[in-house]
Amino acid sequence: MKTFSTGALLFVNLLNVVPSLQAPVEPLAYHISGFSASKGHNSGYCSYAFDVSTPSLASPAHCTAYVDAGFSGATWLALVWNGTCNNDAVKWYFTDPTQGGDALFKVSINGITGNYTVPEKDITVWLNNEPNPFDNDVAYTGPTEFDITTF
Repeated sequence: MKTFSTGALLFVNLLNVVPSLQAPVEPLAYHISGFSASKGHNSGYCSYAFDVSTPSLASPAHCTAYVDAGFSGATWLALVWNGTCNNDAVKWYFTDPTQGGDALFKVSINGITGNYTVPEKDITVWLNNEPNPFDNDVAYTGPTEFDITTF
């Protein structure tokens, strides 16, 4: 009986030491702060910036991009594919349909991707000179701080 008890204790202790083979637990939320996205006046380039934090990151990651929307008359924000941050564990994506509709913002941390739908109403286009369709500005005008909770 004593051998069984010792063996059982050894097994329980071994379970505590061996890493779990369970699938990664989804985070409760990715917190986004300082989110901005815009295409400047008479430019075909868009700039993006934001910080992301979650308990699995030691400190918030800062993410930026400066990408081509295709031409200066674009009335959408440029596609970002595999965007980078100052933490290699974080990747991100942004797609804004060229014909209107909601945009999609995705953030992936250590391979777990969260999705955030950006309502069409949160992306504003200003035509600065009606006869010149190339003279416009496009910007994200929604909340600069939000949580991504869909995984």
